[in-house]
Amino acid sequence: MRIFRSIRERTGRVIGAGIGAVALLGCGLLFTLVLSPKQKLEARQIERMPIMDAGDVAASPAGDEILVTGRLAGEASPDAAEFVAYELEEWVVTPADYTTPDAEPDGEWETIRQVTPDLKLTIGDDSIQLLRTDGAKLSGPLHEKLFYAEGYETAEYEGEPLPHGSVRYSGFYAGDLVTVWGKKASTDALIPNEYYAGDRVAFVESKHSAAQGLLIGGTCMLALAPLVLVGGVLSALFGRR
Repeated sequence: MRIFRSIRERTGRVIGAGIGAVALLGCGLLFTLVLSPKQKLEARQIERMPIMDAGDVAASPAGDEILVTGRLAGEASPDAAEFVAYELEEWVVTPADYTTPDAEPDGEWETIRQVTPDLKLTIGDDSIQLLRTDGAKLSGPLHEKLFYAEGYETAEYEGEPLPHGSVRYSGFYAGDLVTVWGKKASTDALIPNEYYAGDRVAFVESKHSAAQGLLIGGTCMLALAPLVLVGGVLSALFGRR
């Protein structure tokens, strides 16, 4: 019986390693052949877009891709911690598995809501109307405000224990320099696709950096895939995990 159990365990290790290797290989190919080139193409598209002011936006036909930089204008609601556009997240702690030695609680941020209302973007002496868009991306070095809960269950966040139920606002204040990428509406307004905290140059650089990061990540996964498979086979042969 012990022989059969040992065979099953070793076979399971090989199968597990094979599944892990295939998963790494698939993710690596996805990152290097699909996501990274797509991100690079997007970065080049944004880089080639013309510099526009409010008059240029007004003269553009509906549906055109627009990239503009200016100062954000709007009013924050009383419960929005002074943000005019933001994402609100809650810190959710998963208790540690005490059957595993040295296990620790795990925490992650879960989105409660995102608020991107009607706003204005001031460019010089003129302004552009930004329409409310559900799901517009907020990116770049955003402002953050953290509000601690009083729960006893905590998980480490940035080197400190953070209680379950704590909330985090991240977004923009009125007057922030923001680059907005979107499409021209049927009116003179803009339908935002992404708000970036910074100028046009920083926005383009962030897109190129994201493409490079996806390529490096995908390459690492492709390199790890055969190592995981070989490790599983060696583990089965020598009876060690």
